[in-house]
Formats: sequence, C-alpha cells, structure tokens
Amino acid sequence: MLEARGLVRTYRLGRAEVPALRGVDLEISEGEFLAIMGPSGSGKSTLLNLLGGLDLPDAGVVRYRGVELSRQSREALAEFRGRKVGFVFQTFNLIPTFSALRNVELPLVFQGLSRRERRRRAEEGLAQVGLESRLRHRPGELSGGEQQRVAIARALVADPEVLLCDEPTGNLDSASGAQIMELLASLNRERGITLVVVTHEPEVARLAGRRVLMRDGRIVSDGSGEG
Repeated sequence: MLEARGLVRTYRLGRAEVPALRGVDLEISEGEFLAIMGPSGSGKSTLLNLLGGLDLPDAGVVRYRGVELSRQSREALAEFRGRKVGFVFQTFNLIPTFSALRNVELPLVFQGLSRRERRRRAEEGLAQVGLESRLRHRPGELSGGEQQRVAIARALVADPEVLLCDEPTGNLDSASGAQIMELLASLNRERGITLVVVTHEPEVARLAGRRVLMRDGRIVSDGSGEG
C-alpha cells in the first residue's frame, strides 16, 4: 500500500545541515498496524510526514499503491491528503473558536459537499468517537482526551484508507492515552484502516502488530510487536 525507498531528507538551519533521514526503506501493507519508535531526533516524524505527502524527500521515493507522490502536482497531492490519508497530531490542531462539529466538518468543505451532508457526516464521526453529546462545545471546553477524539473524528470524516498519528497520546494523561489508543486500535481491527503511529511509549507500541525502531535517521530494527 505504502512504499518508501531510499528516503533522504536534510533540513538546513542557517549554514548548518541537519540530516533527518539517511536512506530509509519501508513497506506498509493494507490493514497493518505499525508503530514507529525511536528517540527524539531519530527521524520518526519526518518519515511520517513523507509517507503522508506533507513533505517531499531530497532523494528516494514514496509510492502509494504504486503511484510516486513526488511526481504528483500540488493539486493531486492535496487530493491525496484530503481523501486517502487522515492525520492525528500530538497537539490536536483544532481551531479554538470552532465547535467540535465545525472542526470535524472542515475537511469536507474542500470536497464540495453540501452543508447538510457535511453536518451529517461530522455528526456521525463524532458519534463514532463517543462525543455525540459534545457537538457544540469548543476545544477549550473539552478535556485533552476529548479534544483528541475530535481530532480523530476530523481525520476519519473523509473515510481515509490510512491513518497517520504522530505521538497521539503525548499530551494526555495515562488513562486518556489508553482510551485513545484503544479507539485507534479498534479502528484498525474493526474497519481495516491502515494505522501508522509514531510513539516513544512502549505501552503504545505493544498494541501494534509490527514495530519499527529508528535511530539517527535510519531503521535499525523491524519486526513483530509481540512480546
């Protein structure tokens, strides 16, 4: 489903060059639950951004179902991100002045759907994450766990095939984090959504069927998440 070959990405800070990825190869199968682990600065988030088309590599290729992302137009990449991939971030990235409902509706605005259809799908999405009674609440009126559930509903509302999550429990207490991870795991288990989670938490990674460990911009191990 997703394939990375020889990925290289270097960031330039003034005159300094900071290598983030140093030739990464990775294949992700449809319906897989993959955890990407490693210390800060190992390249986890950079890899996730390249897999989702949020950034492009300096060298190497990312293919989605055989289509090379770097060869796509800006419009085609936006279409890919809007319809095929859902993103969940550590910082929630909700619009503070919007209600939960409007935050979840937002990705659908760019798909040309009617207001009625957007509302219906957003309500369904919030119900799927257990927030049907919190539609009108703004992010500041919700707990951290509830805000992340809104972010997950927003990621799911366009019915993506892949869900890319960057430290989704990083800003949550342990109980809320466990609930969020069970929700994500159930989406993978029951709906077959391909799930890729960047995390530094072993208890999160243990839920995955496969673990990849990164260090210094390279994958140093790749195997079963069991044990």
